[in-house]
Amino acid sequence: MDGEHVERLMDVLLQMRINLRQITESFQLQSQEIRQQLGAIFEDQKKALEDCLDGIDDKIRECSTYVEDYKRMYLSLNVMREKLVQLGAEPSPMPQPSPEEHIEGILVWRLQELKSQGKV
Repeated sequence: MDGEHVERLMDVLLQMRINLRQITESFQLQSQEIRQQLGAIFEDQKKALEDCLDGIDDKIRECSTYVEDYKRMYLSLNVMREKLVQLGAEPSPMPQPSPEEHIEGILVWRLQELKSQGKV
């Protein structure tokens, strides 16, 4: 090969090296941007999931209040029913009592009731 061919080949190799470096830098920048965007999306979805859990927690606390109200009102209604029976009245039947004492069992019981009624 003559000197001109070698020099032209060297120029081509140098240009290829420059192009490859530019492509590599562009790829690295794009990869970094994509990682940042995916990270932001991940954080947004993580926050949304945490908000869902907070909402569930709020509803469970609210349910706990209703459970305590139900227990208290059931006992009061049962006492009233017994007094009516003692006075000779035939009061209507009592609502279904909770088969469980603790909130966990009551929630499971109610979920099963709603499922059997096709409401959940």
